[in-house]
Amino acid sequence: MAQSVTITNVAKEFDGAAPVLAGVDLAIPAGEFVALLGASGCGKSTLLRLVAGLDRPTSGQVLIDGQPVSGVDPRCSIVFQEPRLLPWRTISANVELGARRATGAFTPAQVLERVGLAGYGDAWPHQLSGGMAQRAALARALAGAPGVLLMDEPFAALDALTRLRMQDLLVEACGDDPPTVIMVTHDVDEAIRMADVIVILGGSPAGVRAVHRVAEWSDEGALDALRADILHQFGIGAGRANHHDPPHHHHPTNRQEAILA
Repeated sequence: MAQSVTITNVAKEFDGAAPVLAGVDLAIPAGEFVALLGASGCGKSTLLRLVAGLDRPTSGQVLIDGQPVSGVDPRCSIVFQEPRLLPWRTISANVELGARRATGAFTPAQVLERVGLAGYGDAWPHQLSGGMAQRAALARALAGAPGVLLMDEPFAALDALTRLRMQDLLVEACGDDPPTVIMVTHDVDEAIRMADVIVILGGSPAGVRAVHRVAEWSDEGALDALRADILHQFGIGAGRANHHDPPHHHHPTNRQEAILA
């Protein structure tokens, strides 16, 4: 069952280094798909680690379904850019690792079928292509029926066609009762294609600089304008493709636009 994620005034700094995140506030309803966009090194992956409980914020709080994240959280699963399959375990045995602490988990055979790998349970990681290995990693993440699925550039290492197939597969594999998804990506088109909400991180230390609800840009020509608008915030292109603004769109302040530029 999908679970909400609430991030309140979160900051993160590492010993001897400049702060990475400051004043991050996000309220993500259960079942929503959120894409995190931002320049390299701005703290997107750090924020994912804080939600997963792999690291702790310096200040502020992360809640899942109203309960604090205080350590590695079994309510979350994570998919990395690399499949990270254990080479000494079969594909089924790798998938089983995703369900070892979960209740209501799927069997390896069930979840492998959902990602298009039925019949590959006895195969070894070295026998899979890059796209198949990433599907196995997705199966491992879904095996425990997580309330929150965290994805750190999961398709970045794939070729363009495999990437598009994996995007479709993710939607299909999550089924009729999808988890809450938070995905880090550098691909604006991927964010627009997949997400309900696009959150832009920027600044130093990084915070939330803009929030775009994709459905508000759904009429003809508006998605091109959204794409141009996002690219403009990173100093790419001449600005909006046109000046079509959706109703109730949240515009960042001039200060926020300057930071992103």
